[in-house]
Amino acid sequence: IAAAAKKGDPSAFALPKPKTAGPYDFSFSGLKTAVLRAAQAAAGRDFRTPSHELPALLSDKQRFDLAASFQKTVVEILCDRIMTTYAAYSPASVVIAGGVAANQALRADLEHRLPCPITYAPIALCTDNAAMIASLGYFRARLGTSVHPDNLSPNPVLAM
Repeated sequence: IAAAAKKGDPSAFALPKPKTAGPYDFSFSGLKTAVLRAAQAAAGRDFRTPSHELPALLSDKQRFDLAASFQKTVVEILCDRIMTTYAAYSPASVVIAGGVAANQALRADLEHRLPCPITYAPIALCTDNAAMIASLGYFRARLGTSVHPDNLSPNPVLAM
């Protein structure tokens, strides 16, 4: 997304910022649907057009503009939530980690907005853990040690 966004116009598509229950919550499910609908409309198609057909129907400019508009909206949502949290708790510093921490637009925006030191995970460690979790699930299932989803409890320090 970031590489394509550099070539696009971030104001080309007006994308919504989903409403959430709490001041620190965020969700991208509505935003992802809005991007799909915008891509379908840009391609001159309706909602029945499958997402896997859209890349061939969109020009490079449309793809770049969608990426830039999506990135801009995501960065705004995340920065707004981080600033809301900062205002409520006044931390001495902030740590940004995970896959999104590699995004340079997010980093630049936070550098301008946050009045405290920011620590980022090294770029090499800024990865999405979905593949790790899926892999762990696969191996646990093969070993017969999987657990029914209704019986799971969150454990942020669970050993793999």
